Order: sequence, then structure tokens, then C-alpha cells
Amino acid sequence: MIDIAQIGYFQFDNLVRGRIPFVLVNFGVDLSVWYKSVEAMHLEAVTIHATEENYLEQVRAKNLPAHFAIVVLDQDGSKAKKIADSLESAGFMNAHYVRGGFNGIEQEKREEQG
Repeated sequence: MIDIAQIGYFQFDNLVRGRIPFVLVNFGVDLSVWYKSVEAMHLEAVTIHATEENYLEQVRAKNLPAHFAIVVLDQDGSKAKKIADSLESAGFMNAHYVRGGFNGIEQEKREEQG
């Protein structure tokens, strides 16, 4: 069964480089090694620096419509799916998580670049 809530490197990179409106729930990942200037400014504008104790409160504080895109990113993918599922249960219908966390998309990026 395909998990439509998961995204990989290609989808994540397109969101950032295309400056697509979304909220990034970031659990301690440093993306400055990948994105500079305009992309970095976009990421700063859309990022919530979250903990497992406060992510839901922070997302709710944004007063987002239920269909607004939310992406959860952690370092290794260990908690992102659970958090995205929790956001969906809280009424956010467009919650996604990055497959394998930053480590996973870093590996995909290396494979894509050969």
C-alpha cells in the first residue's frame, strides 16, 4: 500500500525551490547546508521549530485552513510519520512527512546526483 502522506527529496526540494506555500514542522534539522539566499528566506518564513510537546500548539497558532500543506521533518524519520498522523487527526487534512527524515532525503539527493 502506498502511503500518500510521505514525500521524498524531489517533492521536498520542489516545495522549497518553488517557494510553494506550506508550513514546515522542523524537529531540529539544519537545512542551511542545502539552501541559501531566497530559498533560505522562504524556509525561515514557513518553518516552525518544534518539539514533541509543542508542535500541535504551534501549528494551531498559525490559524491555517484545514487544507493547508504541512510537512514534518526530523533527522532520521523516527517521529515524523507519527506527528503527521497526529496533525491529520487534529483536522489538518494535508499533513505530510519526509520519508526517512533528513538522512533519507540526503541519501536520495546523493543517488540522484550520481
